[in-house]
Amino acid sequence: MKNAHWLNWMIALGIALGVGGVMRAQDAHTEHAHEHGDHSHAQKGPNGGDLQQVANYRVETVVQPKGIMCIVYDEKGKMVPARGAQGTVRLRVGQNPKSYDLALQPLQNGALGVGVDLSKVIGHPLHMDVTIDGVGAEPLQFHAMAELGGVSDALLISLQKTCPVSGKPLGSMGAPPKIQVGDKALLVCCAGCTAKVQANPEPYLAKYYSVAGKEVRPGVVEATLADAKAIADQKMCPVMDEPLGGMGAPMKVNVAGKVVYICCVGCAKKLAAEPQKYLAKLAEQGVQPPQF
Repeated sequence: MKNAHWLNWMIALGIALGVGGVMRAQDAHTEHAHEHGDHSHAQKGPNGGDLQQVANYRVETVVQPKGIMCIVYDEKGKMVPARGAQGTVRLRVGQNPKSYDLALQPLQNGALGVGVDLSKVIGHPLHMDVTIDGVGAEPLQFHAMAELGGVSDALLISLQKTCPVSGKPLGSMGAPPKIQVGDKALLVCCAGCTAKVQANPEPYLAKYYSVAGKEVRPGVVEATLADAKAIADQKMCPVMDEPLGGMGAPMKVNVAGKVVYICCVGCAKKLAAEPQKYLAKLAEQGVQPPQF
């Protein structure tokens, strides 16, 4: 079930964007047929991505919420147009053991790229094994890493659910505009509601950031916007190894006085059966759950 959820989620991202897409899933433990480039001392390129030496070229990998782009430069730092080239990115997200192949295609700006909605994995480490054919005499093969910082809009939408002005479900009128007030964010259903929140944001912030989550079963509570940062810090459900927010609003559970977030109510039973196992797993990932 875990792998099916993850694969369906990744396929949905490719279909929704309509550019590039997931080709096939591969086990992350499969031996790669190439050597990774040295990314331990990656420098920043002119487009803000990581720049690393690959054979006689330098390749800049740029990762944005809407996709991945690779730009090839020659030894003098001049961009090598990717006309006629192609490639693949084998993508793995966070601690999930599965990887997914994305097709790189030439872009109008001379780079190679693939469109994929990465907004749902903001805050998760992205591991990319890249192969580029058609630039040099031999394929360019290297490993790159990136992480999109912050709290994803998808997570905010799943936690907030409704527009603070109209009460309509977020997303019912297109992509919800986001209003940032200090370190807090609110989304509204449409541009028409933006001005009302901006004029007097405090009542709306108080309503959505102080509301208590609904108890869906004893000891299992729906998370709210007040939990957004802690959820972004934990990133993954310790039971299913799924990104938190990828299956709707995360739940929170009191585990030995600590708040542990899970991807769905179905994980609560396993968490309750072996609480120390999952607390230890979070500790191994560098996660320190907040006090309940």
